[in-house]
Amino acid sequence: MAQLYGPFSEYKSFKEIITIEYERWYSTESSQKKKLEQLLSKNKGKLSLDNWIMVMQSWGIPADAIAEICKVSVPDNLYAVIA
Repeated sequence: MAQLYGPFSEYKSFKEIITIEYERWYSTESSQKKKLEQLLSKNKGKLSLDNWIMVMQSWGIPADAIAEICKVSVPDNLYAVIA
């Protein structure tokens, strides 16, 4: 890159930024699981179709991850309702 842009000084906070982003990424799964467990507890262990859609669209959790965390299968009509 130096050939294109010339020499540039080392970006000293780069490692810190990568570390912070890695920690955020790493904690995402446990955070998602905690949110879903709270939602399940609130709804007596069940997720309505509206809950699935809200979790996917608002929290950004994919349907497969919801199913895995909640130990349920993805509703057959989920994607049809979203469309």
